[in-house]
Amino acid sequence: MKKILVLAALAFACVGCTDFERTTFNTLSSSKAVIDQTQADYEARTIPHTQCAYALINNAKAAQTVAVNAFMDYENIKTAGKDLTSQTQVVSQDLAALAPLVVQVKSLVSNPTAACGGK
Repeated sequence: MKKILVLAALAFACVGCTDFERTTFNTLSSSKAVIDQTQADYEARTIPHTQCAYALINNAKAAQTVAVNAFMDYENIKTAGKDLTSQTQVVSQDLAALAPLVVQVKSLVSNPTAACGGK
C-alpha cells in the first residue's frame, strides 16, 4: 500500500514525465483497481470460492507487486541519474506478465466457471 501511495505522489508531482512513465502508472493503477475489486467480490462471495479463483487473484496480486517494485526501482535509478534502458525493459516485461493475469481475474467477475476451466 505504501508503494502505491508513493507512486500516486509521483504521478501528481510528475512534471516532465515521459509517456512510458505515465502509461506505466496508469496501467499499474487500473490493474490494481481490477484486482482489488475482484478480491472484494471474492470475499463478498459474489465470485465462487474455488481454489482456482483464489489462485488467480493471488497470482495477479503477486505480479502486481513485482511490477510496482520494478517501477519503484526505475524511479530510484532515474533519481540517481543513471541509464534507464535495462530497467525500462524490466518494467515492460513485468507489465507484460501482469496483463494476462488481470484479464483472467477480470473474467472471474463475468464468467467464473470459464475463467477456471469449468471448475
